[in-house]
Amino acid sequence: MRSDGDHQADLSSTIDAAASALIESRETLVPLAGFADGARPADVETAQLIDDRVAARTGWPVLGWKVGCTSTHAQQVLGSPGPMAGRVYTVLDGSASAPMLSAAELVVDPMVEGEFAFTIGTDLGPGLSVDRNAVMGAVADVRPAIEIVGGRLQDFTSQGIASIVADAGSNTALILGPPALDVDLAAVDTAAGQMLVDGEIVGSGVGADVLGHPIDALVWLVEHLSSRGITLETGQVVTTGTLTQLAPLPPGATAMTRLDGIGEVSVRSPD
Repeated sequence: MRSDGDHQADLSSTIDAAASALIESRETLVPLAGFADGARPADVETAQLIDDRVAARTGWPVLGWKVGCTSTHAQQVLGSPGPMAGRVYTVLDGSASAPMLSAAELVVDPMVEGEFAFTIGTDLGPGLSVDRNAVMGAVADVRPAIEIVGGRLQDFTSQGIASIVADAGSNTALILGPPALDVDLAAVDTAAGQMLVDGEIVGSGVGADVLGHPIDALVWLVEHLSSRGITLETGQVVTTGTLTQLAPLPPGATAMTRLDGIGEVSVRSPD
């Protein structure tokens, strides 16, 4: 009979092996067909520890967090029973013009999602209030955003939710538009959004498609991170999940997210 110590050793080995594979993929830009035997997380809890280990080993600045699987569409595509979270290490400024993605930001072919982005103005975390009003009061601004997804795993939508969570929720980068002015955060659930690729609408929805309300997705993240002993820090940005579904971004194409009453943001894919 295997002891608890043996189990812990196996778990630590899995976490280390998966973290090493992900770090190497990020640094070499060589995609992973999947996690090798002995490195594949068996569940979401193990996957979160892998994401933690990548952060601890690299010391890369965590610029924000993504919340994923907040819509029925995303949950069905990724086979997730509910929301998940991942660290964000790359944020591009799209407030003035559409930035060009570079090869250094892409490990696999990019896909795009249109999202709300909230900049955090006050630390939120363990021991602090996480009621809805407190979380809403901690928001410094709201912006339109495009999440570049795909991460480090080839065909990530078929990898299973645990592998996706281990790979920071398959986040590649966030592109942020300018902060909106005079927005009633309580009413962003009524804001309609569209994703366009080279001028063609490829996805659309409303704020209510995001866990009922984008602020509720933000509350979920604060509670989730607090349960893991993690603080959502001042200055970090949070995207709350797609309301425009998931769309490919072909080489040389331009994607644009429009959020009514909030603004728009674009990004260009390299040829």
